[in-house]
This record gives sequence, C-alpha cells and structure tokens, in this order.
Amino acid sequence: MTGFSGSGKSTIGPLLANSLGYEFVDLDQAIEKKAGKTITRIFDEDGEAYFRNLEMMTLQALVAHNDMVVSLGGGVLENDQSYTLIQKSGTLVYLKSPITTLIRRLCNKTDRPLLRGEEGQKLSREEIEEKIEAILTRREPRYETAEITVQTDIQRVGSTVEELTRKIERHVRNASASSEEQYN
Repeated sequence: MTGFSGSGKSTIGPLLANSLGYEFVDLDQAIEKKAGKTITRIFDEDGEAYFRNLEMMTLQALVAHNDMVVSLGGGVLENDQSYTLIQKSGTLVYLKSPITTLIRRLCNKTDRPLLRGEEGQKLSREEIEEKIEAILTRREPRYETAEITVQTDIQRVGSTVEELTRKIERHVRNASASSEEQYN
C-alpha cells in the first residue's frame, strides 16, 4: 500500500490484512525496529540517504514473503530500485486523499521529518501546505501507477477496507487466470 503520509495506510493496512487473512507489516515500523530508533532520529542523526538505504534493505527482505500487506512509507516509490522491486513483487494499492484532507490530518503532527523545517522546527499551516503540494506533485506520477486506487476520505474506514478487499481479490483472481492462460 502506498500513499502520502496521512492517507490512512497505518489505519487501513492492519484491517485489510485481517480481511484478506494476510500478515500486516508497516515498513517504517520494521525499519525502526531494525535500526533501534525512530524514523525522525534516523533522519536527524544519519540523514535521509541512510534512511532510504535501510528502507530498501528492509523492503527486499519483505518481498520474499507471500500473503502480506505492506504499508510503504510515503516516499519509498521515489527510489527507482524500490519502485522496480515493488512492481515485480506484488500488487500496488494507492490510498488517495485530497490535499485538503492531508493538510487537516498532518498539520499538527510532529513525527514526520519531511514536514518539518530545515532546523527541525514545526512549520506553519501554510508552509506545511506548500511542502505537501511540492512533495505530492513529485510523487503522484508513481502513485498513479498502482493497479488499485481507492479514495480514503469519502467513506468510513470499514467500507474502504471492504472495497479494497473486493478489488484485491478480483485483481489476484484475474492475475492468476492470466498466468494460467500463458502456460496453456
């Protein structure tokens, strides 16, 4: 699952995994466990390049497993190597939210390194809006390549999970049928 920070990946992911009978893994939490510190501390102490390397190594270990819902960090698709790995190893699901929803959900968060100022300070609502717009403009082309896209701000979480479950099961069925046709 991909989408901008605040799109609902951490909320919807575990529910979706449960609905599908899959395991759930939050990539950022797996990275924090591996590093022994928070994403914010990794960014502050080691830098974004170090974080992206950890992210790629953790992702490589996860794609070896089947029947798993992985909540990707918002920027993982910006890394060409990660993006290619994801395309080859599973079904990409985009949780899409309008910028106004993202701003509302994120304007008081302090644990998002990319939404802080250069010195780590809290930004104004206007600065956050500008930053979200810039990052979303950069990421949107890759988000839009997802096989499945769902708006996360127009219905209850349970309804979103039900919609995703149906779409994923249909997608998996169709992919299996296509594979069988290729071998016949």
